[in-house]
Amino acid sequence: MSRKKQAEKIKADVIQWSKKVLEPMNKHIGFPACPFAAKWRKEGKVRIEVRMDKTKYEKHLTPVLKSWNKKQHDIIIFCDPFWDQFTPEQFQEKIDFYNKMYNKKDVYFMGFHPSNPATLEEQAFLADPTEEEVKHSDLEYSMMLVQKFKQLYEASCKLHKIGYYEKWPKDYYEDVVLTRQNLYKKLFIKEYKS
Repeated sequence: MSRKKQAEKIKADVIQWSKKVLEPMNKHIGFPACPFAAKWRKEGKVRIEVRMDKTKYEKHLTPVLKSWNKKQHDIIIFCDPFWDQFTPEQFQEKIDFYNKMYNKKDVYFMGFHPSNPATLEEQAFLADPTEEEVKHSDLEYSMMLVQKFKQLYEASCKLHKIGYYEKWPKDYYEDVVLTRQNLYKKLFIKEYKS
C-alpha cells in the first residue's frame, strides 16, 4: 500500500473511532466519552495529519503546529504509523517536551500509544464504551492530540459542573484532568500564580 493510501486509511479510521467510541453515549459515565467530538467532526473542526515516513518525528509534527489555523480547527490529531520506533515512555517524553514548549502559548498535548491501551480494569469507559461491542481497527498508529489549552480548560470546567467526571476512575481523573486544570491555573490565572 502506498504511503498516501495508508494515510487516507488512517484518517478514515480516526473518524470511525470518533463515531464508534468517542461520540456515542458511554454506558459507564452516562455521557459520550468526548462530548465535543461529534460537533467538532460535523463542523470540520478536526485536522488529522499523518507522519509520512520514518524521518525524525519532530520534523513532521512541528510544521503542522506552525501551520495550525486555530480559528479553523479546534484540535489536531497527529497519527504516527511508525509508532513502534518509540516505547510508551519515549512517546510520553515527546508529549512532555511539546507541552513544555507550547503550554505557555496556549496549546496542550495528550497522546495515545498502541502499546499502552485503555484497559477494562483501569479505564473501562474507554476500553468498553458502549452496549454494542466495539470492533477495534487492525490499523496501528499512535496519536498526538493537540488542543487549544484555554478551550480545553473551559470545556473541562463546564463538564465538571454537569457531573461528567463523577463516574471517572479517581486516579485517572486526577492524573489526566486535575493535573492539567491546575497547570492551566498556574500558567494563566493571576490569583493562582505564586
